[in-house]
Amino acid sequence: MLGKMWENSPNTAGRLMNKNLIAVLFTPLLLLLVIYPLVALLLNLELQGIIKTVQDRLFWDSVKNTVLAALVAAALGVLLAIGFGFLHLFLRESLLYRIANLMNDLPIALPHTVAGLALLLAFGRKTFGFVGPTGLAFTVTAVVLAMFFVSYPLAARAVASAVDRMDLETIDVARTLGDSPTKAYIRIALPSLGEALFSGFVLAFARSLGEFAAVIMFGGNVPGSTQVLASYVFTKVEEGELAMAVTASAFCVLLSLSLVCGLSLGRRRLA
Repeated sequence: MLGKMWENSPNTAGRLMNKNLIAVLFTPLLLLLVIYPLVALLLNLELQGIIKTVQDRLFWDSVKNTVLAALVAAALGVLLAIGFGFLHLFLRESLLYRIANLMNDLPIALPHTVAGLALLLAFGRKTFGFVGPTGLAFTVTAVVLAMFFVSYPLAARAVASAVDRMDLETIDVARTLGDSPTKAYIRIALPSLGEALFSGFVLAFARSLGEFAAVIMFGGNVPGSTQVLASYVFTKVEEGELAMAVTASAFCVLLSLSLVCGLSLGRRRLA
């Protein structure tokens, strides 16, 4: 009897593997390509690097610049996403919506160095020279605009997806009772988009935290002024301060992880 069970066990294992083949293939790739690099980063932390980084005023300046600029960029992204949600709900056949929808996808596909150069030419000294010698370039405002440009599509997509799941009968009833599209959107639609707005804000904020190319092209990398965490890490690698770069990178990982956990908890509470 034991012999029969032993003979059947390989077949059973084979059936289980065939049944869960995708999971079997997914797990090692996830471990190797996603989790392992992050673990390798954390394993290379050095006490001396941690101490030097924590004592570096420029590191804390970059943290402050990153968080504040990302908050403003995410808030601006959500504000514009609310407008896109209105177009997505009421004006989906209009030319304005089609252009806006195309522009939502473009920043994702566009190289961010190109985005930074476009912002530099649009808001630099040639066009915004009346603001200052460099226009808006190489200022905190430039950092915010660069972060907004690359993160706004995430907020817009979150709101559009929520609009697609919305019960449109309530909107139709409000319209038949005389509400204008704007009034129906503000009174009926927006209150039901709370989770999407929260998710869009967190996603845009998280994306803004990690932006490098557009920020450094348009905002520059001025220590204590426009330097953000991503450019701080880049600078420390260039200077040969690898231990400090690893510490700052680990801080970014922990900050991003806390945001993802916060997003998950927020969705549960709003659900």
